[in-house]
Amino acid sequence: MRPASKRGFTLIELLVVIAIIAVLIALLLPAVQAAREAARRSQCVNNLKQIGLAMHNYHSSVNGLPWGHGYFGWNDWSAVVLMLPYMEQTPLYNAINFANTGGAASPGNAINLTIMKASINLLLCPSDTDRINNGYGHVNYVGNAGNCPNCFYGNNNEKGAPNGVFYSVANGIPSIGFRDIVDGTSSTAAFSEHVKGQNGDTSLLDPLKPTSAVTLVAAPGANSDLLPNPYFTTCKAAAPIPGIALAGGGIGYGAYWWDGHPECGMYNHVMLPNTWGCSDANVNDIGAFPPSSRHSGGVNMLFCDGSVRFLKDSVSAATFWALGTRANGEVISSDSY
Repeated sequence: MRPASKRGFTLIELLVVIAIIAVLIALLLPAVQAAREAARRSQCVNNLKQIGLAMHNYHSSVNGLPWGHGYFGWNDWSAVVLMLPYMEQTPLYNAINFANTGGAASPGNAINLTIMKASINLLLCPSDTDRINNGYGHVNYVGNAGNCPNCFYGNNNEKGAPNGVFYSVANGIPSIGFRDIVDGTSSTAAFSEHVKGQNGDTSLLDPLKPTSAVTLVAAPGANSDLLPNPYFTTCKAAAPIPGIALAGGGIGYGAYWWDGHPECGMYNHVMLPNTWGCSDANVNDIGAFPPSSRHSGGVNMLFCDGSVRFLKDSVSAATFWALGTRANGEVISSDSY
């Protein structure tokens, strides 16, 4: 008798199995990506919580908060620089030469070149894409300067303009403490995220969303730099698209971890989260620089009480503006963001 031959798979059966495997992979990949993003987002939240602890420990030591931007002449140290000893970065802090040489914080300055090239994981959101290859350490977390276009510097002697928590002390505006946050520390933003830009500066059209481009706009009117609404309306109508003028300042978003300029160290509550920025001059002056992130649907935000909450893109303008001020007396419902 002839032995029975073993039956193999037919071509159709093999193709069916391959198709089933392909469908399973297609179903699993989004779940895997979602799990990875959830882990990255959790790490981002933890980074902000650590910054919050450093902020509170700094305040306990000196009875005040650090400035958001140091003195002009490229002595532009940011808030995170002053908080380094409270982030377990004391050796890095001790290596900084703070001498007012007119360029101590200038990129490439030999006296501080080593610390400028340092990369601090605590200051980087793992969800963001790094497209800057300038050789320096970068940054994703920025301090809240307030809710008006002029809140970064208070130029033209408008010293009431900086109504947030961190801003420049270059024009003689003193830094503040928790005692000055009369709106409540749980209702006042301290730090949030900002996506890193591209090589160069903010005058580059950015294809990614949210964008790092800053549109050049005309000031909407007299005293419009002291209120969020006029600038918000003007900027909202000026999305960065090919052919529209963009504002430059020589710095790309997040290019220098130690720098206090709006591109690297501060943001404001004018444009809503994950929208574009605007400026009516050089970006080192007056403008709208919103928080942004690669997280879907919003940004992580550290509040002055040390809590971290996820602020949705859909937050109302009135609520977002109110979260940016420290003493404007707004009443904010806990379910409005």
